[in-house]
Amino acid sequence: VWELLYWRAPERSALALLVTLVALGCLERFSVISVGAYGALGVLAVTVPLRLRQVALRVLHPPPPEPPARAQPEAPGVLSPEQQQRWARYLARHVVTATCTLTRLFLVQSVPESL
Repeated sequence: VWELLYWRAPERSALALLVTLVALGCLERFSVISVGAYGALGVLAVTVPLRLRQVALRVLHPPPPEPPARAQPEAPGVLSPEQQQRWARYLARHVVTATCTLTRLFLVQSVPESL
């Protein structure tokens, strides 16, 4: 943030300034709801093609097989396998819930319906 404010990265600072001015201009002319809706539509217009590209690349170029992992010595402060499984289940449950909610909000349950 400080790099943007002090113009240490002029390209990114100029882009941030332009986006801010466009957003303020839109909020002056249009309601907050319509600006938010068009912003969400813009995000959707970018994410859907990127998602389709990622799926196509995954189908065309499957990843190479990974070499087997080496055993690492235990260090102090490392979680036990039971704790790792409990945290993995906890995080997976929250990630799945968030993903389902965002999918329902932004992708309207499926890519074809969104398109």
